[in-house]
Amino acid sequence: MFKFISLVALCATVYCAELQPHPYALVKQEIGRGQTVMIEAGSTMCNACKEMGELLYREKQINPDRKIFFVNVGEERDAARAMKIQMIPTQIVYDKNGKEIDRHIGGFTTDALKKFLAKHKI
Repeated sequence: MFKFISLVALCATVYCAELQPHPYALVKQEIGRGQTVMIEAGSTMCNACKEMGELLYREKQINPDRKIFFVNVGEERDAARAMKIQMIPTQIVYDKNGKEIDRHIGGFTTDALKKFLAKHKI
């Protein structure tokens, strides 16, 4: 029984390490406060969104000070409308003054995500 529980814990650690959802109301407060912010708009029911969540989680582990947030628009429909989300996953970047400066629809490979984050100095 102990081996089974250990295996389940290991699988959860390896495969389920993804960016956790943040309420849109709280994320909005971070926009325009002097630092570039990236929002990952997606759903916990979307496979591509889960993959992005894993990639972003790893990037946040490298630099925890990054302002990268996941908003679950599958549950927060008002947030989806406010951010004008048409497809998920969508990544939105806001500059330090709160102006939207980039939007990407779809997932990224690890290398493409690193380039996207570097381009925006996130």
